[in-house]
Amino acid sequence: MSHRQRLASLLHQTGVVRAALALRSTVVAPWLTILTYHRFPEPSGIELFDDEIADVTLDAFERQLASLRPHFTFIGVEELCAFARGEGLPPNAVAITFDDGYLDNYTRAFPLLKRYGAKATFFLSTDYIGERRVYWWDRVAYIVKRSSESQLVLDYPFRLEIPLANRRQAIERVLRVVKTHAELDVERFLGELARAARVAWSRSLERAFADRLLMTWDHVRELRAGGMDVESHTRTHRVLQTLSPSELDRELAGSKADLTRELGVPPRAVAYPVGNPLPRVSPIRDALERAGYEIGLTNCTGSNPTQDRVDRYNLKRQCLGLNLSEDYLLAMLTMPALAPRQWWEAAHP
Repeated sequence: MSHRQRLASLLHQTGVVRAALALRSTVVAPWLTILTYHRFPEPSGIELFDDEIADVTLDAFERQLASLRPHFTFIGVEELCAFARGEGLPPNAVAITFDDGYLDNYTRAFPLLKRYGAKATFFLSTDYIGERRVYWWDRVAYIVKRSSESQLVLDYPFRLEIPLANRRQAIERVLRVVKTHAELDVERFLGELARAARVAWSRSLERAFADRLLMTWDHVRELRAGGMDVESHTRTHRVLQTLSPSELDRELAGSKADLTRELGVPPRAVAYPVGNPLPRVSPIRDALERAGYEIGLTNCTGSNPTQDRVDRYNLKRQCLGLNLSEDYLLAMLTMPALAPRQWWEAAHP
């Protein structure tokens, strides 16, 4: 247990968190927290794909919803857009978001959200949903985990030698290439990876995996009909900072067109893949403006102050984790300084 978790537990036991929650009900909260989830762990405990994406168990998610419901108002994109325009928030607002479009968001999270009267926003990478493709990070994890080689040697996009003694470290090294290399041909890179690993990968296998992993457009339409918001997570989940202007337009405007076609309503928000914040001057901002997005959400960057006008293309979100208790969740929502240190803080002290 971390020092912050121990402090949060102590504050909860001594009634400080309860008092802070009561105070929040009488005043305008000085911050807004937007929670980020991705998917649930496999019930079997066997993770063929990227296990780092599993960030909450089903039981923990239900306990968190039960803990939040008495104290907070669940909000969606309408309220977030109003907040970005400088308007007020409902009392004790909190937002729940799910990224990517995993099937268990529909089969497992959606029933719980309805049971607890909670709204959530689902950010989808539309090409994967429509084309039944496996997310690139899950494909990387599958290939590296299945390889019987002791080392991977790749020549694209540069010479890369990756020992497989530690599979998690090897996966991270491969993912780093996709996340940071400008204008990478991802399909070529993943093909090189499979050949170097001597792991079979075919279109039929990928489709079978996608049907097991991802929602369909029919599932997505049910989410929306059930009161959830559905927004953009780009088309192919490429890190926006690595793309050319034409690729940016394809990812942002293209995803908006996909969602409008399938749902009949244009998205207003986009969550950035990997979640890097944007500088004040950026071609990404220009592309967001051209595509007509009202707000953009980062990830693992913390909470949003409510006293000052926020940057509408840099709304912050709070990452969670598998071992997060409901007591700790309530403590970090009332006192964001107790939250786990975000990756952006660690990279930019």
